[in-house]
Amino acid sequence: MAFLSARALRHAETVSEDTIDNLSRQISLLRRELASVSEAVNDYSGNKLESVQHSALALARDLSHNGKDIARHVSRQARFASKTVQSNPVPVVVALGTIALLSAFLFTRD
Repeated sequence: MAFLSARALRHAETVSEDTIDNLSRQISLLRRELASVSEAVNDYSGNKLESVQHSALALARDLSHNGKDIARHVSRQARFASKTVQSNPVPVVVALGTIALLSAFLFTRD
């Protein structure tokens, strides 16, 4: 009976050592996989940052190019509005008064 217990203990120790070795290998593999995933995420985020920077630069170029055209257009519209006000001041004053009155009603309403 003692012989069976000793053999069972040796078998249990062998199984324990095998299990511990197996778990150690799995943990090692998981660490390597985690490191590779972490590296991939860092590469991905770096590429995304470069992409965002590139897009922002392109947008800034477009805005500076189109900004000149928009400024010219707004300037022309302002001159046209100024000439309209000078030639017909009464309708403009009435329109501005109506807008002010409507705004006052809308914003003072509880």
